[in-house]
Amino acid sequence: MFICQQIKHQIYSINFQIPAHINELLTSFIIDSSLNRLQSLVIEDIQSDTILSFIIALKCLPRLFSLDIRTMHIMGNLNDIYRSIFALPTLKYNKLHLYGNECSISIPLATGKQFSTIEYLEIAHYYTFDELSDLISYTPKLRRLNLSHINQDDSTIETMSPINLENLTSISMYTNYINFDEFETFIQNIYSELKTLHVTFSYQDITFLDAYRWEELILQYLSQLKKFSLKYYENRHSKYSGERTQFNSSFWIERKLIMNMEINEYKILYLVSPYRKRWYEYKNCTVDYLESTQLTINYVFDGEPADCLLMYIKSILNRVQIYHLDIQRKISVDRLMQIIHLLPDLITLKINSLSFYRSFFKEEFPTTCSIEHASKIKKVYIENMQTIEEIYFLLYICPHMEFLNLQCLHGTTIELFLRDMLNKINKDMRLLCIYVSKADDNMIKRLSTMIDNEKLLSNYTIHRELNNIYFQWK
Repeated sequence: MFICQQIKHQIYSINFQIPAHINELLTSFIIDSSLNRLQSLVIEDIQSDTILSFIIALKCLPRLFSLDIRTMHIMGNLNDIYRSIFALPTLKYNKLHLYGNECSISIPLATGKQFSTIEYLEIAHYYTFDELSDLISYTPKLRRLNLSHINQDDSTIETMSPINLENLTSISMYTNYINFDEFETFIQNIYSELKTLHVTFSYQDITFLDAYRWEELILQYLSQLKKFSLKYYENRHSKYSGERTQFNSSFWIERKLIMNMEINEYKILYLVSPYRKRWYEYKNCTVDYLESTQLTINYVFDGEPADCLLMYIKSILNRVQIYHLDIQRKISVDRLMQIIHLLPDLITLKINSLSFYRSFFKEEFPTTCSIEHASKIKKVYIENMQTIEEIYFLLYICPHMEFLNLQCLHGTTIELFLRDMLNKINKDMRLLCIYVSKADDNMIKRLSTMIDNEKLLSNYTIHRELNNIYFQWK
């Protein structure tokens, strides 16, 4: 700490995340105007009896632009803390994260002499909508607002004061406690030209997946919106028997916003967000947004009965069709075919790796139906292949595969591996991508010579993009 005292005028950023260091800072490190270059300060686990005097001391810093406070030791009323934060003369960014502790704010509406310079505000603690309205009355320059942990059973949404901030262009919100009607009321009370809206909900209200309600809300109240994302977490006990969601209507396609899903151990995530280029899009590939819905499986329930996983998938299929499947974990061939059995519209398949052990639960797979569904798959990606049998199996169940993306098998040369692949491919295959960690231009020349000499392909092209080698033929 003595060294820090000697170079205070050179310090641009301080980040204290260990309680012992914070206590040392507060007792032996004097905060004064000699910290004339300090711009960013992060403090974690500060105690409730010291936080107020600490914030007040920051007022002497001429270039403090960013203040991030994270602590579980603060409860009760936050009036004085926020008053002190708003009094900091150069602050542009502020975050107060209280890790779910109970708190309240009874700060009055701001007057003209109390305005803050803050442009980006993160509120990561419980609050009511009335309290939020009062808080941001102090921040007329606010551009970005990030909200989380709205109070449970907040009845003030119906009486909240309008939010009129002419500079506010971005809102991000995470909450477990409001339904769609309440969120809609919140948006209707924002009198700003929002350009960005990112929202995450865990409250079990299926209306959050009503594409028409979102469309009406955006057209009527968010006409300037340029960026939008929606995350909705559904727990495993939810049941749904309503209509399919319509996030594939012209409204969403024109904005290139699509719905994807993720299956985790305990929840399903529905995500509506801008479309991003995917592994199967090669060069001038045309994107069909109507058939872009992807399911990502992050937990395969291997070694367990498939009931829970299959229930998740069936629940998703009640709402949307699935065209693309991405399995992020190693999966047995039995479990893979159980999944494919439910997905008749698959176009692409991406897997981490396959295992061939037999299931202990006596499911009869593959079924005729699963084989039929797999035969429609056109593009396959094996991300972390362990044995050549994985490729043989996928070539067998996907006889009309057109594009195969994989890595060169460890312990074999690229020449032997490529020769084996080209001798096994089906008549529909037109594109092969192989990842080789040591790929270079000399390797491309060697492979081209081998293909020509052994007549493995005709009318083909070969090129390298970093460590990926592409072979394409007609």
